[in-house]
Amino acid sequence: MHESFLGAWIVSTHADASRLLRDPKLGSDEAKVDLSALRLNGQLLKLITRGGDEEARREGEFARRFREVMLFRDPPDHDRLRALVAKAFTPRRVELLERRIGELVDEMLDRVAKDEPFDVMRDIAYPLPARVICELFGVPEEDQDLVVSQAPKLAIGIDPTPMRTQESETEADGAARVLVSYLEDLIDQRRRSPRDDLLSALSAAEEQGQQLSTDELVSNVLLLLIAGHETTANLVGNGLVALLRHPAELRRLQDDPSADRTAIEELLRYDSPVQMTQRIVLEDVSLRHHDLAAGRLVVILIGAANRDADVFDEPDRLDIARSPNPHLAFGAGAHFCLGAPLARLEGRIVVCSLVRRFPNLQLVPKGATRRNSFTIRGFSSLRLRTG
Repeated sequence: MHESFLGAWIVSTHADASRLLRDPKLGSDEAKVDLSALRLNGQLLKLITRGGDEEARREGEFARRFREVMLFRDPPDHDRLRALVAKAFTPRRVELLERRIGELVDEMLDRVAKDEPFDVMRDIAYPLPARVICELFGVPEEDQDLVVSQAPKLAIGIDPTPMRTQESETEADGAARVLVSYLEDLIDQRRRSPRDDLLSALSAAEEQGQQLSTDELVSNVLLLLIAGHETTANLVGNGLVALLRHPAELRRLQDDPSADRTAIEELLRYDSPVQMTQRIVLEDVSLRHHDLAAGRLVVILIGAANRDADVFDEPDRLDIARSPNPHLAFGAGAHFCLGAPLARLEGRIVVCSLVRRFPNLQLVPKGATRRNSFTIRGFSSLRLRTG
């Protein structure tokens, strides 16, 4: 680990990342950053500041909503919100989706024209998880296109504040207004007439006599919409490129269905959809002879930790049978991704179905365009040919 020229601590080893992600002395609320410890110019300092009455008056719908999500909250608020959401977002509910996900994937693959290029991000990787999340929440089929079209615009919420552009925040504000209005109406309907869906379960979830307020419910549904499609979509895109660039491992997966689960874990490690996260020191802590004072910002490089040679044998080699595989693609500790089981399931079905349905799958020359994101690693466009 080292202190960067901007005053933030940078952590890149697996051992340090794993420890700090699990340490309760570190939190995620950016409002607790000691700005005096950061060596930022005026513009960056203005960008990283969250909160304050004047700032709150100026902020848009997107920023206001994201102050409510558990991703940027610390205990006890974080624990309360997570416990309530976890009561509704259960592994059993995810397991029941396996057949439906398979049906949706088959429908999408049926539309892929033989020998004609197709954009796997546009045609499959993004719409599939968004459709699944919509079905989980009980969004009526006729409204799903609205949600699917707006949800990707909120993905900048995962980037650190200084890395967002005014253009992207304006776009996110517009999407947030559309989705908030829609979700408030849908939540009202579910509270009056509950159904067997995730939104009804979240509305009814109770922990020690407390329920999610409407604002908290809307904000955390927005978070689940983002997390529910970003990780899966980029796991699919990154994973397919990794396999296509390693033909022996691709053939190994095509021939051996028993390798499906270890393959997905390896694709998550090899080219992690989430490359970094940040934590704020809440109480003084020491690590490797370094003293980190309360308020210091710590940037944890998940992608680097997942290539740590002290933990992973030949870390730059793709090995779809790698075991054990203690990657940190979904984080660790209190903020470990609640949607990890769903992302794993969707990624496994999409990737394995694609490479087996189309055994001669190949990249179109110059058909891969990286997306513009600081935290998320993936493709905005990925054109493939079936043969």
